[in-house]
Amino acid sequence: MAGELFNRGMRERDLDNFLVEELYASPEFRAWFVARAGKAFAAPEDLAIRLHKSPARTQDSRQTDVRIGWFADDSALKAAILIENKVGSGFQEGQAAAYAAEAQALRTELGEHAVATVLVAPKAQFSSLVHDGHFDGEIAIEDIVASLKERLRNPLLELELTARLTARIDLLEALCGRRSENAWTPVTIEAKRDFAKAYAELAGEILPLIVRPSTDGPKALTRIFEPVRLRPDLLPVVIRHEFGSNVATKYVNAQFAGQAELLPLLSASGIMAGTGYTLRAAGKSLAIDVATPGIDPTLPFEMERAKVLEGLEAIGRLVEWLTGSAEQLAQIFLGEGSEQGKTGGVASPEQNNRVDPHRLAREFEAELLSTYRECEKLGYRPTGMLDLMERLGAIATARHLLARPPSDGFARLFELNRLDLAIESIVLRPEWSSLFSDHERGIARRRLR
Repeated sequence: MAGELFNRGMRERDLDNFLVEELYASPEFRAWFVARAGKAFAAPEDLAIRLHKSPARTQDSRQTDVRIGWFADDSALKAAILIENKVGSGFQEGQAAAYAAEAQALRTELGEHAVATVLVAPKAQFSSLVHDGHFDGEIAIEDIVASLKERLRNPLLELELTARLTARIDLLEALCGRRSENAWTPVTIEAKRDFAKAYAELAGEILPLIVRPSTDGPKALTRIFEPVRLRPDLLPVVIRHEFGSNVATKYVNAQFAGQAELLPLLSASGIMAGTGYTLRAAGKSLAIDVATPGIDPTLPFEMERAKVLEGLEAIGRLVEWLTGSAEQLAQIFLGEGSEQGKTGGVASPEQNNRVDPHRLAREFEAELLSTYRECEKLGYRPTGMLDLMERLGAIATARHLLARPPSDGFARLFELNRLDLAIESIVLRPEWSSLFSDHERGIARRRLR
């Protein structure tokens, strides 16, 4: 029976469900967990305790993984611990800061010592989960396992409870990538990530590119590489390898963020004649596709190695073509005879009224690209910004970041004393004044005070 439950592999939701049940059912485990929620947190006594999975937050549209709530007789919330579980994946853009914002809002209402935030993850993952102190406590899954094993030493435990605890230990150890020695053998997340690891190693052998870390699982059918720079004044090109889902043929492609409108111009230029490549719009991005074999990442890597190799070699040829065509691509993307091309700079505020809005948008993209390079020199790589630009375009990315709580990147630049590189500073520059509303510029000014 246990094998049927777990043989599809462990996921973050399994950890969510485990914590909801164990924190509710076991006062002993709950006391152990709460004691690790940070020195400032004080759990109330003699109040009703309720567990909530995926409760909505008040400060944004996101959800908390698990919340422990202490409630008065009138159902008024008096204290809370907000729990974020991470297994295999990193923080989303602004996720850690959003937890801190939610906690601070609750502290304002409930009291400074009535709220805590806790991060739960495998020990090996904490080094990559940089949250700048946004979480009050960190609990390793391995430490939870140790606490359950300690309970198993109680000789008075009933047989059923012993079996339940053993199954839970196996589940948690699977989340940490360990093989079970009991009646069932889970396909762990770490085991599935072996495919991604082998893929990255093979890519490193034959390509001058780096594969970005990504979560793994049935839906992880794309590998994304670090952006390729063709010229300093062009936005980096994102290279993607699409595996497909039970298909014989998929593709690798190069995507130019926010350039979908230039598809007819690029198609008419003749630059792709004889390449076998195809053009299409991918949202707001312009994509150049190359057909490659479909790949099943749930199979052992060696079974799919030949298909992976064919795809990687296609990426190599595509990057070589892009590099050799950089000047022609720049002529298409940047145009000829523009004010920017003649002066070598960005159009002045007075010129903005006469500048094509599409050209101004491309100039703003170049500005964000320049900012990305400056951040790289400081040892900080705001790849989340590039991901947003790929999906939304540069201007919409800036608006997206302004509409949400300050990002982790803002906090990082504050620590580096380089808020001049923050989106908030960029949107206040005179040359971009026509792109943003008074309200958006007001948000930027308030954050920079």
